Amino acid sequence: MARARVAPEVFVAAYEAAKQVLERRARLTNAQRTEGLRFMLNRIAEGGPGDLMIALQSVMNHVTYLQDLSGSELGLRPVYASLRRVHAEFVGRLRETAAFDEASLSLDEQVTKALADTAEARVRRLQQAPPMPEQQIVLARIFRRNPDVIAEVLSRANGVCQGCTEAAPFLRADGRPYLEVHHRQPLAAGGADTVENAIALCPNCHRERHYGASYRDTQR
Repeated sequence: MARARVAPEVFVAAYEAAKQVLERRARLTNAQRTEGLRFMLNRIAEGGPGDLMIALQSVMNHVTYLQDLSGSELGLRPVYASLRRVHAEFVGRLRETAAFDEASLSLDEQVTKALADTAEARVRRLQQAPPMPEQQIVLARIFRRNPDVIAEVLSRANGVCQGCTEAAPFLRADGRPYLEVHHRQPLAAGGADTVENAIALCPNCHRERHYGASYRDTQR
């Protein structure tokens, strides 16, 4: 679907309104700011979820900036509160149009199914498959991990994998032994981001903790 075009007179009106505010000849009401943001995001959303995601990040940066100023300028509080509500409204719309990040799990299940199929069936599908992968916008939940936990766990391991007790398989570019920090109880399952809940593992042992048969039903 082609993106709708904004009429030139709308740009002219917006420019004139912004100019009057800048020159202090007029003042935008909170409702005008809110509706202006909603109008802008509606137009951007017509370009697809990718465009909307970028715009929402910019809006949140602006809201955060206003919140930082609100301590000295109390009049800004209703402004950023209203903008935050519009932001939340469009985040909800984005969730309806974008897929959640379950691609890794889905791919693993599909690989298992493909391995159980015959070689002839796989060859037929490969001959018909497009060479370039399909792209998809996803919403992913990430955890802001504590860098001090990672540093402390790696420091205590001292370059030795706490799974197989072998030395790290190689050195990083900065000379540090390459080990990965693994949470015994996964963060996604409510595990704590603490030194006590983490160990340093070589890549092989780390993958085994996630995919190995011995660790399928338990975390160690």
